[in-house]
Amino acid sequence: MTQPLDRTVQIKAQGKIDHAAGEFWVENPFSIGQKRLNLSAYEPNQLFLNLQGQGFVNLSHASGADTDSDSRSVMTADFDRDGDVDLLVANVGGGPLQMYRNQIPQHHHRVRIALEGTLSNKLAIGTRLIATCGAQKIVRDVFAPNGFMGQSPPELTLGVGTAEVIDSLMIRWPNGDTQEFTDLPVDCQISLREGDEEFKVGKLVLN
Repeated sequence: MTQPLDRTVQIKAQGKIDHAAGEFWVENPFSIGQKRLNLSAYEPNQLFLNLQGQGFVNLSHASGADTDSDSRSVMTADFDRDGDVDLLVANVGGGPLQMYRNQIPQHHHRVRIALEGTLSNKLAIGTRLIATCGAQKIVRDVFAPNGFMGQSPPELTLGVGTAEVIDSLMIRWPNGDTQEFTDLPVDCQISLREGDEEFKVGKLVLN
């Protein structure tokens, strides 16, 4: 820009405005707030279920997630602490927070991994976990998913299918140190502290 910002600027519309379609033009963009005009876009939300990597099924209507709102962020976490991942959706324009509790029948096993760094950062962000259950290998990185207007917690919930034990869990901490644990239980929370040779087992509120 070669000129200072001009709050009195008046810019004419660059084309025909389709008012029937909800389009509008404000000659002075600084006056949008004063005119109480809303730039939000309302579109139905969509939710898809992953079919074990073989495709997706659209659960938008069946789940009730297809609300016509201006949603800007989705946060994933086990909010009810029952071992599966729920959704929290934030809307703009005065809309409410929407909680979608995961009620899909759980016939398989899962485990929540809670890590605490000591030499590394306390939240263990940047840690890589490799869980082996029979022929199945699950790789997860610890980070706090950061979307627009929202952030999910840095926690891990693993679905382990029919496995009744985690044969091995390899942890590579952010500083490069590694630890390995064997024969870990499922359907519980496993708490691990960097450098400790033992882990703690806590309960999940299983449905």
